[in-house]
Amino acid sequence: MQFGPQIAGRISRSRIWKMIKYFLYFFLGFKAASSFPLPTNNTQCYINNPAVQRFREYVQIDTSKPENLEKAVAFWSRQAVELGLVFEVHRSEGLPIGVMTWPGVDPSLPSIMLNSHMDVVPVDEEFWKYPPYSAHMEDNGNIYGRGTQDCKDVTIQYVEAIRRLKNNNVTLKRTVHVTLMPDEETGGFNGMAKFVKRIEFKQLNVGFAFDEGLASPDENMLLTYQDKRPWQIKITVKGLGGHGSSLSDGSAVQKLQRIMDAIGKYRDSQKKISNEQSIPDAGAYDSVNINIIKTGIAENVMPEKGYLVVDIRLAVSKSVDEMQQLVDSWIAEGGNGTEAKYLRRVEVSDATPTDLSRPYMQAIQEAAKEMNISIVPVLCPAASDMIILRSLGIPALGFAPKTYTPSRIHTSNEYLNAGTLLRGIDVYVNLLQKLGNLNKL
Repeated sequence: MQFGPQIAGRISRSRIWKMIKYFLYFFLGFKAASSFPLPTNNTQCYINNPAVQRFREYVQIDTSKPENLEKAVAFWSRQAVELGLVFEVHRSEGLPIGVMTWPGVDPSLPSIMLNSHMDVVPVDEEFWKYPPYSAHMEDNGNIYGRGTQDCKDVTIQYVEAIRRLKNNNVTLKRTVHVTLMPDEETGGFNGMAKFVKRIEFKQLNVGFAFDEGLASPDENMLLTYQDKRPWQIKITVKGLGGHGSSLSDGSAVQKLQRIMDAIGKYRDSQKKISNEQSIPDAGAYDSVNINIIKTGIAENVMPEKGYLVVDIRLAVSKSVDEMQQLVDSWIAEGGNGTEAKYLRRVEVSDATPTDLSRPYMQAIQEAAKEMNISIVPVLCPAASDMIILRSLGIPALGFAPKTYTPSRIHTSNEYLNAGTLLRGIDVYVNLLQKLGNLNKL
């Protein structure tokens, strides 16, 4: 984790321990965090709660399939009608981008953008304890389903916070836009990347943005101010084919193996750097994983072609040239007939300042103090649509008030506790009032 300069100089022993717990939770997964306390309220406390019901309905839409995005759009269109808000749908390459707008008293002021994405990553149902789009709720209030943490929860929290404020006749100086992107999980190429170039985005007059955030293993709520740069590369090899009984050299599998060995060796070196951090710092190393390997046409045929996809998130200090040289060395391991294609290559990821001279940070910390909660700025070890907004100079922070929650993002048995969901709505109610009434962001 990398903290803003105003925080780095004031780290206490307790804060260091909390950071270490966060590191264990995020990078070692559920088992490392399973001992942390979780809400244990009975499901009867939640089952008839309208916000919980809407959350479960949203999770039940399988938006891993692009064609189901229209069902999500219809869901949000209904919510907008109920709230008396304008809902617009813009389309890019056939994909819908939703924008729900709550006008402020002074629409000339730059607006607040509450961003999230409708799409979710695919699932392998074999590893789920409940059907992944059932939104099954256990007796303790844990709701299981793909998207419960990434990131259908935060969208519900945005809109339910607006619902509560409107029901209480609260008005804000600034206009609030809830934006719903269609393809963040696949890079945002046809969603955020194209939307920010359109006149419809410029007309939103965005001055500050929230987006999806990280779950936390303890009482701290995490505020991400910078994303690591994602590089995703498809490396294709061609080699000698033949009968499955052959021991000839130069096969596609052998070439893939050499490349995988080189990548694995580098991954081990980055894992060592990670383990040696006295204070966990996700920006100090590259994360490297081979996420797809494909080759072969039959059980008794040596394949002549194969490919792998490697997913890299660059360290903050890693130069583009240095990383490119490393990738070139992996390609060289494959020899003749090896090609590389970038599926995603982000060279710059700006940071949003989190020092307390910023009015938006003052508002966030004031809200946290009023609610007796701790909001801690951290570097995001992954990537989000905020990379694009920050590149435009818009202050953008990832935030999801998910405390005492083991991260299940992109893995099986993703869940969120209903009590955690509802508490997050309380937090956003306070944050929106503070940020939405600032004279200056």
